[in-house]
Amino acid sequence: MIQAIYTSLSGMLNHRTRMDVLSNNIANINTTGFKAAQANFQDSLYRTMRAGTARTNPAQLGLGVTMAGVITNFAQGPLQPTGRQLDLAVSGNGFFGLKKDEDTGDDRIYYTREGSFYVDKDGYIVNSNGMRLVGEEEEPIQFEISSEEVIDSINIANTGEIFVTYSDGSVDNENTIELYNFPNPDGLLKLGSNLYTANEDNEENPAGEKQSGKPGENGLGVILSGYLEMANVDLANELGNLIVTQRGYEANAKVFTTSDEVLKETIDLKR
Repeated sequence: MIQAIYTSLSGMLNHRTRMDVLSNNIANINTTGFKAAQANFQDSLYRTMRAGTARTNPAQLGLGVTMAGVITNFAQGPLQPTGRQLDLAVSGNGFFGLKKDEDTGDDRIYYTREGSFYVDKDGYIVNSNGMRLVGEEEEPIQFEISSEEVIDSINIANTGEIFVTYSDGSVDNENTIELYNFPNPDGLLKLGSNLYTANEDNEENPAGEKQSGKPGENGLGVILSGYLEMANVDLANELGNLIVTQRGYEANAKVFTTSDEVLKETIDLKR
């Protein structure tokens, strides 16, 4: 009876974890570039009650459930048209690269699928947190801005080339957006704010070796200007999984209380 209590407790704890994952997916259903997560279970240790022989199979008793892992679904999310030129979406594989201000001393590249950008006062293309969009040679993209050179329009091609038209009619097309990808995107570490990072200096980096290149080449997706990629959360599926998870939790709770009652009756037999 005591083992049944611990087995049902493992089921309750892991179903609660799955419910946390599902609630996070549902909470971010309108988060731009969000990728849904999925909690996977696996059976836990086994106790061998009787070893197998040439004529009999082994008899084993399961000891509960454990969390196999929480994986991210990187499937393409729906594309929502905005009409705004600096709203960018990746159609296919790949991430935008972002860097912090060099004054922070942090030279790492952060990766995101969120593509809502604007030009700051220094001419950098930045996101809502002020992180700078990376172009060729992993350098932040910056335009010339002065009282004489005012940006009139910005157009971005599917292949990442940026065409900047100034008020005097001149055109600058020296900058190109690069995309990044990894053999195992599930190995990226989530940081919040739609950002991912990779432990690229570690040989044990689970994401694998970083791949970079021009959009549309080497398996990378293309960039769509005037669109944003929405969350790939399937609300109907998430709500269905939430009900199944709730029922699983309730069933394990019932086993817990039943085992406790049987144990109590067993103890009462001595009285």
